[in-house]
This record gives sequence, C-alpha cells and structure tokens, in this order.
Amino acid sequence: MKDRRKVRAGLAAVAALCAVAAAPGTSLADGAAGARAYETRGTRISGADADSGAPSLAVGRTYVDSVGPGEKRYYGVTLDTKSAAYVSAVAAPRPGADVTSYRDGVKVTLESPEGGVCGTAAPKIETNGVAYPLADYASRQIDSGPASCHQAGRYVVTVERQDGSPDPERWPVELRVMVEPPVKGGATGAAPEGSWSTPAPKPPDGTPWPRRGGRGFTDAPTLGSGVWKDEIMPGETHFYRVPVDWGQRLTAAAELSADGKDQSTRLLDRALAMHAYNPARGLAKRGIPAVQDGESPRTQVATAPVAYGNRYANTGSTVRAMSFSGGYFLAVTLNPPQVAPHLNGPVPVVLRVRVAGSARGGPSYDKDPVEAGFGLTAADRKVAKRHPDAADDDRMASPGSGAADSKKTTLRVVGYAGIGTGTALVLGLGVWTLAARRRAAAQRYGPPPGW
Repeated sequence: MKDRRKVRAGLAAVAALCAVAAAPGTSLADGAAGARAYETRGTRISGADADSGAPSLAVGRTYVDSVGPGEKRYYGVTLDTKSAAYVSAVAAPRPGADVTSYRDGVKVTLESPEGGVCGTAAPKIETNGVAYPLADYASRQIDSGPASCHQAGRYVVTVERQDGSPDPERWPVELRVMVEPPVKGGATGAAPEGSWSTPAPKPPDGTPWPRRGGRGFTDAPTLGSGVWKDEIMPGETHFYRVPVDWGQRLTAAAELSADGKDQSTRLLDRALAMHAYNPARGLAKRGIPAVQDGESPRTQVATAPVAYGNRYANTGSTVRAMSFSGGYFLAVTLNPPQVAPHLNGPVPVVLRVRVAGSARGGPSYDKDPVEAGFGLTAADRKVAKRHPDAADDDRMASPGSGAADSKKTTLRVVGYAGIGTGTALVLGLGVWTLAARRRAAAQRYGPPPGW
C-alpha cells in the first residue's frame, strides 16, 4: 500500500508538470513527434483559381493537390445523365498542427453545368489541437435534387479551406471521383423503417489479433468481424477497411487497454476518436464516447443497415451514406497529440468489429459495380466469413494478450486541464507503456533482462 501511495504521489507530480507543459503557447507540433502523417496517393494535379481553365478529373482515378488557408481550388468532371456521382476530398493537416475546432475545415462542392449546387459537404475539426484527416463527398443523384444536376456535361468541383486558421501550412488534399452504375432492377428500397434506430449489436469479445492500420484509404487493411489490436502514436490516424453487404450494419469500438477496476478511466472518454466512411469516402458515422465506470475507455460507431433506398432518406446524412454495399472504412485517431512527450512511443489500441445481419439481395446494376469501386469481391466475402484465427501473413505478429492480460494493464489518469476553449487530456501512461512493451517483448522474444 505504501508503494502504491508513492507511485500515486509521483504521478500527481508528473500531472502538475504536464499541466504546465500543456499551457497555452506550447507548440502542438512537438506533441505529435514521430506520428505518421496521412499518406496521399494519386496523380499530382493543380487546381485552378477559377472554373475557367480548371483541370479535369477522370472517373475512377485519385488525384493529389494541396490547399492553403482561405484558398479555393477548382476542377472539372464530365458526367452522363444516368449515373449517380460522388466526388470526395480528403484534407490532411499534419499530425500536431495547430488547429481549432469548427474553425478549421474544408468544403467540397459539386456544381452543375448551369452553376446549380448538386451537393456539398463541409467536414471540420471537432476537437481543439487534434489534427486528423477530414473526409467527405459531394454527390449528385439522378432521381432527386435539382433538374440541372441530371443533365450530361462538364460539372465544376471546388475544394475550399476555411480562413482564419492558426495553421499556416498547406494541407494535402486527395480527390477521387466515383460513378455508380445505373440500376436496372432488384431491391432498391430503403432499410426497414426504424431499423437504424434500434439498439446496435454489441462489439465482440475475444482475444485480439494484431493488424496494423493503414496510413490512408488506399492502404487500409481489410478486416472482418473480430477483435483486433494495433499500436498508434499520439496524433496518428489509422485506417481499416470492413466489407459490409446489403442488409448488414457495421458496429465497431476502439478502446485503450485499461484496468477495468479503475473508476477514473471515465475521464479518458475522449482519448480516442473514430469515424466510419462508406466506399465512396463519405462520412457514415462519427464515433461517440461509450465509457462507463469500471470499463476501458472507448469510442464506438454503429451504422444503419445498408440499403439502396437509404440515399433518399430524410433522417440525416449518416443514413443516406449507407446506400451501397462494399468496403467501409474505420479511421481511428489517438487524441490528443499533446500526450506524446509523456508516452514516448506507440500506444496499444484494441478494435472490436462486428458486421451484423444476414446479407440480402441488392439492386441489379447494368454494369459491374466492383469495377466502379462499389460492391464486394470474392476476396471480400471470404474475409467477411473467415474467423481471425485463420490469420494472414500480413498481420503484425502472433495473437496477443486477451481480456486476462488487459486486466493486468493499469491506465492512470493524472490530470485533466483546460486549454483555451478546448481541453487537453494529460495521461500518466509512461509506466503503462513500458509494461505493455515488456509484455509484447515477452510474447515475441521471451522476457527482457531484468524482468
């Protein structure tokens, strides 16, 4: 007991020092040292300052540009009269960038040949000091929206970054145009009324298997239902791809391994952020904190069931986003970057994924949806059915510790201090990280010297 009191006293002292270190004026860039940035992949392009002379985007290709504070970039894309179209933009501020909640963001807009707005989206930073990739799309539907958006011709795409940001750096932007083939029959209705508001299935339990997340949408590993673990640096965002078929819904939880008996873990409810995106990179769901006393700190998402007719729902964009089968994405960010100097290394994170419901018949397309980037391949269906025990060689290592080992890991909250209008979470995780590393070393190579 005396030793415990000494440890707690020491952590309290560390907390006080951390609170000073996190005071206003501290560079947030220092707080994300070593964090992997979003990896853009695609053809280099330079957007114009006006719609005249704007470079063209080809359907099915990915492009890379950049945008500065207050800047607006123009592009063009040619569309037909039969297909739904989705133009996504992923803006990626550097981990640790000095960003402000709801003042930093981007806006992507798709305009008709006549200048009418067909679709727009404006993802924004949601937490002060936490920079992460912002993604969403602007779309046009053939059976809804302004009549001018149903015609064939050259459409204008704009990507605009909000002004007044404290971050002066240009943000890399990844652009992609996806066109959904026309439907000629089949199940085109919406999900059953109220199905998206029913209680979400609980994320699964079990032994976590290692799987390293990708640095972006293009290199995200494919996961099925199961329990997975990764290591994330503070300020990093890791991406994972999950096959979801017609009639199914996605539930996922990301959590830090904490002592289930530690009541104080409730204060860590914002240590993790998670966003779910559909196959066209549209925002499908924001994660919400789901921690309770005695539980590991976690954030989780639960989507509506996938149905073609969801795109016409008037219940919100998160239901409309669940309107095609295919590879959905989970983006997990470790918040905030300010804790990095006190962690000095990657943090173990457990990801619990459940794809619930039986696959149902969907619409019949007049072209192969898989070639257009929608739908599921035979390999996707195999992953969806396979249990994690049938591991691929691309996993990080052998299976790690499960619930029993999680109970041995103690995560202490040593400070919770406000910074300006935001809040910085200061965690005394040094001892916890060292213990986790020793356990990992023991699993892979045997106990290190002095164990």
